[in-house]
Amino acid sequence: MSKPSPPADGSWLPMLRARPSRNTAVRVVENQRNEVRLYVKRKRPNWMVPPVSWIVPFRAEREITLDAVGRLIWEWCDGRCTVEDITERFRDRYRLTFHEARAAVTGYLQLLIRHGLVAIVMQEKP
Repeated sequence: MSKPSPPADGSWLPMLRARPSRNTAVRVVENQRNEVRLYVKRKRPNWMVPPVSWIVPFRAEREITLDAVGRLIWEWCDGRCTVEDITERFRDRYRLTFHEARAAVTGYLQLLIRHGLVAIVMQEKP
């Protein structure tokens, strides 16, 4: 399968060159079902004071469970691979077109970023 030609304005090229990197503060727990549970520390909100804190439970960590596909993408976010590298691996593994894989990978990366599990390091212009 060949790589698609970029749009004329090159709008998604910087995103493809970016390098996703796992948050080192995340605690990782694996189980036998090939799932990974990730625990991210949460900051206590300012409003969480007595008497509210007596009634509303607060968990110091948020738990996110990744399935087998999520685990693959999480493992590929090593800070060395670009989004394009991850997309190509995903494309080859699941026999998708580059555009289908790009949509799936970038959507999942957005989810990981939103939960604070991954950060994106943008590459400087050459």
